[in-house]
Amino acid sequence: MNRVCFLGGSPGSGKTTLADAIYKNLGVPVYHTDDIFLTSNVNKNKQPHMFGLRELSNPLDIWNRSPQSCLDFWQKYYEEAFGILMENLHQRQESLHPLLAEGVCILPHFLEKIDCKSNAYFLISCHTFLEEAVSQKLKQIPAFFDKHESHKMYENMLYVFSSVSQIIIEDCKRANFPYLLIQNTKDYSMNYPKIINQFSLLEKV
Repeated sequence: MNRVCFLGGSPGSGKTTLADAIYKNLGVPVYHTDDIFLTSNVNKNKQPHMFGLRELSNPLDIWNRSPQSCLDFWQKYYEEAFGILMENLHQRQESLHPLLAEGVCILPHFLEKIDCKSNAYFLISCHTFLEEAVSQKLKQIPAFFDKHESHKMYENMLYVFSSVSQIIIEDCKRANFPYLLIQNTKDYSMNYPKIINQFSLLEKV
């Protein structure tokens, strides 16, 4: 893991946007962990939550549960996705070029377990950003969903996103991981140099 940088954070915090900016400015390859769901082989026994989501005829149905049940599911999902990420990264260990891995499944307590505290940074959405992220997600809902179902999904998504944000903040404070609370779009441009400095590997590209 000596050549890997990690950019984690809450849903809707702009991880992908920032990672793409790093790629554009520095030419550092980016591993988008959201792609794991579509591109990786998922084992029913090793990744039961990822497998179960793939088996749903409509993946949005996963949000038609109680808020706590949704949070429990996604926490297990992130753990499974992070395991696949680590397997894939270990296969690329011989590469001499730095790589930036970004995604929600990169949580501070996961990095602690594998002793990857260096070259990590976390973006965390403020409540306004979370609401916007949920609204964007809801635009993916088919028109045949009624208002009651849409409202339930909105409430569940906001609960999960907010809970994940709080988990990350608490983890970062406890384990001394650097993080940035995103209040508005200006935060990206204002803090870009600070974030790049945290990724010491990227300076050597």
